[in-house]
Amino acid sequence: MTPFVVDSSLIPWFIAGIAAWMALVIGVGYFGSRGRHDGEKFVTGGRDMNVFLIFCTLGATIIGTGSTIGAISDGFSHAWGGALFGTGSAIGLLLLSTFAGAREKGFITMSEEAQYYYGGKRIVRQIMGFTMFAAEVIWLGNHIIGGATYLSFVFGIDPIWCKLITAVAFGAYVFIGGYVAVVKADVLQFCAIVLGFALIAWKAIPLAGGYGEIGRVFTAAGKPGAMGFYGLGSYGTMAGLSLVVAMVMSVLGCPGNRTRIYTAQNVRTARFAFLGQGALMFGWSIITAIIGMSCFAIATHNGHQLANANQAFPYMATQVMAPAFGLMFLICGLSAAVSSGASSSISGITILLTDVYPSLTGRRIPPARYNLVSRLALLVALAIAFSITIFVTDMIAYIQKAVGAFLPGAAVAMLAGRFWKRATWQGALASVGAGSALGVAIVAVPPFAEWIRATFGGPSIPAVAVSLAGVIVGSLLSKRDTTPDADRVAAVLAARGDSN
Repeated sequence: MTPFVVDSSLIPWFIAGIAAWMALVIGVGYFGSRGRHDGEKFVTGGRDMNVFLIFCTLGATIIGTGSTIGAISDGFSHAWGGALFGTGSAIGLLLLSTFAGAREKGFITMSEEAQYYYGGKRIVRQIMGFTMFAAEVIWLGNHIIGGATYLSFVFGIDPIWCKLITAVAFGAYVFIGGYVAVVKADVLQFCAIVLGFALIAWKAIPLAGGYGEIGRVFTAAGKPGAMGFYGLGSYGTMAGLSLVVAMVMSVLGCPGNRTRIYTAQNVRTARFAFLGQGALMFGWSIITAIIGMSCFAIATHNGHQLANANQAFPYMATQVMAPAFGLMFLICGLSAAVSSGASSSISGITILLTDVYPSLTGRRIPPARYNLVSRLALLVALAIAFSITIFVTDMIAYIQKAVGAFLPGAAVAMLAGRFWKRATWQGALASVGAGSALGVAIVAVPPFAEWIRATFGGPSIPAVAVSLAGVIVGSLLSKRDTTPDADRVAAVLAARGDSN
């Protein structure tokens, strides 16, 4: 098999089309947010988003680079294994719908919600604030990698420059209009993503010679198990389960997803949006798997060799589809990356200003300076995320290592706080500490990381296990919390405004 290159005659058209689309997205964000990004509204949008807006912005956020490039690359390598990513996300969304009641409490961040669950203890908010800011930076880095993958492959630009360009694209309309700009732009991008990917999937199987031919190609390549249930015969049962668990935990532990609850009009709006997106993501998982497996068959027929599976998406756009469809495919993919990156950016800003800054300084941002400080915080978050992606190239490995190891502790603590009345703040901190300690060990000790991968298929399953053990043991060894509900809410609001 031989490597392939993008037809240079198409590059100017791709550049013009992508630039025009991004200008439209930024314009929609700007004009849609006028008059609604002053003070706290910069990060909350006024907290009156209807079900359509929440549904679209949630979908645009969830369908990010992992569920496009990452899932399609898994479909390229393991056929129906490409549906694992979306299935994990769908399960996470359905579980997260049970947290919709948090809307009526008036929370702004996930850290405030955690403080409420654990007796209004400020230390929970502080620890979770730092943890959640790190989580959003991790996700922001993931979206930077995804957007850069498109640009690097299609235009042949140095990957570092591609990552920088992607980070700037994320920040553009967030900087201009804040949360409302993100939501309004997400409506446009979500519609483009869903319609575009569905059309590509519909065309992909015939271009590959039919479903039977795809199965024959995978069998000839020594991967007959890829066409079975979720491709587990090729992916590996433990590895597949590990990815699903990682995605469930990431959805539950990602602060940006919960922002959609806090900014909805009411509890009913939030719950319906999450249930709807959960159902949609099951269908989305099938689409990504179909595109990935079709790409493998097409590349095999053409005698093309991809440098890595992450190139499956841009390969379909530049080598398989007619130029118009290819441009649409690239725009849809970049929209997924940009919308998710913008959401992670705005959520990271909110946590940094509402939780992290007060914890470090003991002071709150004055309302008159909120716009300026919010924009400076955006630059800080983007700079940190860009820095940690410089040496990262494999998206699924990045997600499984960073997200699979560091988010389960926070996700388990939130689940325990929501559903187990015996959970205490000591147990919550034990959960976060145990999960994070395992994550550090996996990153710092390569032999241990390899053993975890070989035994459990990835870090998410052991991370959930130790986090669960931490919250159970820590809670049972400490005194039951009997703080009344009203006092918990009052403690959260006091911590938000108290400078002491």
